[in-house]
Amino acid sequence: MTKEISEGIGAFYHYYPRLTVVVTARAGERDNVMAVAWHMPVSKNPPLYAVSISPKRFTYELISKSGEFAINFLPASEAELVAAVGGSQGKEIDKFGMFKILKDRSLKIATPILRAAYAAYECKVVNDNLYGDHRLLVGEIIAVHWHEEAFTENTTLNLEKVSPTLYLGSDQYLDISECTVRTLDREACISYLKD
Repeated sequence: MTKEISEGIGAFYHYYPRLTVVVTARAGERDNVMAVAWHMPVSKNPPLYAVSISPKRFTYELISKSGEFAINFLPASEAELVAAVGGSQGKEIDKFGMFKILKDRSLKIATPILRAAYAAYECKVVNDNLYGDHRLLVGEIIAVHWHEEAFTENTTLNLEKVSPTLYLGSDQYLDISECTVRTLDREACISYLKD
């Protein structure tokens, strides 16, 4: 393979594939839902999770008013829904109604949880900062929803039961339902690579 070097970032898809989540938000009587590929855990104690959202998005407007959001992890079988909510404007339409999205009640916040999610986090915003053209919202996870059968006894995702929604960029999604999982011993890897 030939390595290319450029000063510009181009399409900026080098860091994909990424697990894509669906963020739900609610303020007043209005709900919205959007796809987010830019997200990450930040801390285990306290449990913090961050999402990067453009301040132009209706979802950001709702989160900034309510101070809360939910992170919904959907299986690859819901990739069409992820693409639809990611490609439509919540300020102009009711995505829940238009796409017939089923929702469950949250435990501690007003924001709904998606029924199709194999796991979801209820979050209260603890920090909101502007970085370039996006806002990084850090939320403290105050409640967790999950389907027990979607996880192994070690609490990792059971890939025999659930294939997560992975986004490759440029409207491409990866279904890993027929994959190979390798468990690697870190010490053995260190020893192998040192020799």
